[in-house]
Amino acid sequence: MGLLDSLLGRNHRQPPINIDEVYDVTIRDELEPRLLSHNTKLTNAIQDFLDHGDPERRLIFIFEEARKNEPDYHVPYYWCALCNMKRRNYPAAMTILSEGIEKCKVKSVLCRELAECHFCMEDLEKSIYWFCTSIMAGDQTDFNPYLFIGYMGDAWGMNDAAWWARRRARGISYTMSGAATEYIGSDRDRIMALASKKKTDQAVKMLETFYLHASRKLGNL
Repeated sequence: MGLLDSLLGRNHRQPPINIDEVYDVTIRDELEPRLLSHNTKLTNAIQDFLDHGDPERRLIFIFEEARKNEPDYHVPYYWCALCNMKRRNYPAAMTILSEGIEKCKVKSVLCRELAECHFCMEDLEKSIYWFCTSIMAGDQTDFNPYLFIGYMGDAWGMNDAAWWARRRARGISYTMSGAATEYIGSDRDRIMALASKKKTDQAVKMLETFYLHASRKLGNL
């Protein structure tokens, strides 16, 4: 253990629950050789979606077509699910994401989006489970799961866990883009408000266990 671990007492604290209650240890990203540019039609549809912020019916058809044509490629699953999330059809989005996690090589981004679905449905325990799965399945280039669990930790007064998660988020975003990113105030406040409203003992234990496990395994940025 390092000096920070000793100062924070991480090396003396025991996780309150088993790690398999916190994330799926069997899910890991695999190498995906396909770049988004290999499918120009899909690339253009994603850009149209980003430009207008509204999933037009023709774009949904393009995303669905790409998903059927390449059922082991994660990108169409992500955008199909996002279209449903925009319409607040979270059960449909979760069905799509679960299928993608089962079939695709890249799973972590789908796990993160599944976590966001559960968060929107106010199920914090399942949300934490999938955010933590996303973190441990991926290549540590996605800062979003860290911000979500960091703000939950802030809402619950879990200062060590919140600080660690937000520090890693800032470190990852700085490495990827040259800017240490956090969500704008309204998004942060929304996450913290829901976390405070829907707090459960199990959710707190899950976050504490993940912090003790992941901070030792992944360290700090």
